[in-house]
Amino acid sequence: MKRILLLVCNVVLLTSCATKMVTKSPAEVKMMTTKQFESDQELVFKSVISLLQSESYIIDRADKETGLINASKRIENKNAASQRFWLGTAKDANTSKAMFYIEGVNDNLTEVKITMYEGAESSRNGYWGQVNKDNKEQMIYEPKVYQEWFTSLQAEIERRKELGR
Repeated sequence: MKRILLLVCNVVLLTSCATKMVTKSPAEVKMMTTKQFESDQELVFKSVISLLQSESYIIDRADKETGLINASKRIENKNAASQRFWLGTAKDANTSKAMFYIEGVNDNLTEVKITMYEGAESSRNGYWGQVNKDNKEQMIYEPKVYQEWFTSLQAEIERRKELGR
C-alpha cells in the first residue's frame, strides 16, 4: 500500500511540474502575426521604426530594400549583483526581440509580419568566483500581444498620414 501511495504521489508531483508547451499550427501563427495595412510600404516601414523607438527598442538592423527590421530591448535588474551575492543566483535582465517583415503588396497595400520573442538572462555563482550565465528566449504565442502591436502600428500610420509623412 505504501508503494502505491508513493507511486501516485510521484506521478502527481512530476506531472504538476511539467511545463505546458504551446503548439500552434503554421496557419494559426500566420493569422496571429500577419496583418495588411492600406498604405504604401515606405510609410509603413517608417512607422514601424518610429513605433519601435517609442517603445524603447534599439534598432539592430533595418533594411528598407528587403523590408526586414530587427530590434531588441533589455531591462536590467539593478539589484542583480547583490542578489547573486546573497542568494547565489540572480535574474540579470529581461529581454525582448521584435522582428518585422514589411512587404508591399501593391502601391496602397502593405503586409506586415511580426515575430516577438521574450527572454531572460540570469547568472549564478560558480566555483572559484566564476559567474555562470544563462540565456533563455522563446517566441510569444499570445494573440493579444500581436493585436496590441498592430493597433499601435495602425495609429502610428494614421498619425504620419495626417502629418503628410
